[in-house]
Amino acid sequence: MNEEKQPSAKIHILGSCSGTEPFPGRHHTSLAIELPDSLFFLDAGETCSYTAHLMGLDLLKTRAVFISHCHMDHIGGLPNLLWTIRKLSVVKQKLPVSPVIHTYLPCLDSYEGMMALLNNTEDGFRCGYGHQAHAVRDGLLWSGEEEAFTLEAVHNHHLPYTSPAPYLSFSFRIGLAGKSIFYSGDTSLEDLADTVPDYCDLMFMETGHHQIPQVCRFLKAAGKNIRTLVFIHHGLRVLGDPGRAEEELRRYWGTDGAIAYDGMTISLQ
Repeated sequence: MNEEKQPSAKIHILGSCSGTEPFPGRHHTSLAIELPDSLFFLDAGETCSYTAHLMGLDLLKTRAVFISHCHMDHIGGLPNLLWTIRKLSVVKQKLPVSPVIHTYLPCLDSYEGMMALLNNTEDGFRCGYGHQAHAVRDGLLWSGEEEAFTLEAVHNHHLPYTSPAPYLSFSFRIGLAGKSIFYSGDTSLEDLADTVPDYCDLMFMETGHHQIPQVCRFLKAAGKNIRTLVFIHHGLRVLGDPGRAEEELRRYWGTDGAIAYDGMTISLQ
């Protein structure tokens, strides 16, 4: 990637839990990518807007939300996120930086149902800015030189589909502040051979459907060169014994990794 000086960026873990039973101190999966003048969301699990606001993020800088698939633990916080952005614009008497907030998701009918819900809230959800939905399909979804942020979707087989119907579940390849990043979403292990780039600076990999040793062995056998591996979207095996998860990470991957927790921030320079 371009080695010229890039704007600094941060990735905030707003929720690190999979769609298991409610678990103390953990909320459903959501990440926020923060650049100096922009904010992007990867998935929007419960309370993502609440957590982002309390972490000091300016939700009025939101440009786009990218949903990997439409299971509740990845989309359940989306209507509240959009509602909170509107509420803050009213309270602060200030419009978002983007005249249109874009939402990318595989199932547009989920978006239409959500907007029907929002249209029955205060003032009919009238905003001084727009909302636009886009269907997630394979390929480049976002490219903005001013944000030093690009995002490409690549399908996986977490959800069944019938050809030629569109895929319903995606992983994301991201360029951010000169770094290569991979976000797995929910995925099958076999998908990683084709979806994960041969090299990436930072990979977010779910543990809700996989065990850490299994993932580490697979990535190494596939010859993937990953500088930092962060596990997220945890199932009960990790949530019930995070100490064991940390030990497995060190044993099978080394020190260049982390077990994500709610409120965690990763800085990119």
